[in-house]
Amino acid sequence: MSRTTISVNDKLLAEARAALGTSGVSDTVTAALEAAVARARLSEFDVELFDITDQDVATARSDRLVEATHAAALSDKS
Repeated sequence: MSRTTISVNDKLLAEARAALGTSGVSDTVTAALEAAVARARLSEFDVELFDITDQDVATARSDRLVEATHAAALSDKS
């Protein structure tokens, strides 16, 4: 990790601390950088690249439906 000196807007830093739940300057700057990188990565994410239909989702979740139905039936018996 490198050490550097920067000028920071105190009001903006305070707002960032509150928004990010951080306390120190370094923690706040690091969290803000992480948030910026995560946001950039999400903006590159393209849902259209995935060829998944509603039927694919239903099929993938069908075992959950069976388990939930079975659990409900067991609780009705008690």
